[in-house]
Amino acid sequence: MPYVPPLQDDQASEAARELFQAIQNSLGAVPNIFRTMAHQPAVLDATLKMNAAIGHDLPESLRELAYLKASMVNQCHY
Repeated sequence: MPYVPPLQDDQASEAARELFQAIQNSLGAVPNIFRTMAHQPAVLDATLKMNAAIGHDLPESLRELAYLKASMVNQCHY
């Protein structure tokens, strides 16, 4: 399986670094999943916007249930 390494700040484009800063401000750190998506800043930006929409429109209990079910359906053990 191919491996795509997470980007460090000095490797990221300006657009990705701006997104990293927003994530850092929100979460206190930039998780590797977002650093990996930053190879394509448009994908990272769209993912962050989708997460924000889900977080705004669904109650926390339903969000967690959706995450859990999606992981189970996709046999994700992460």
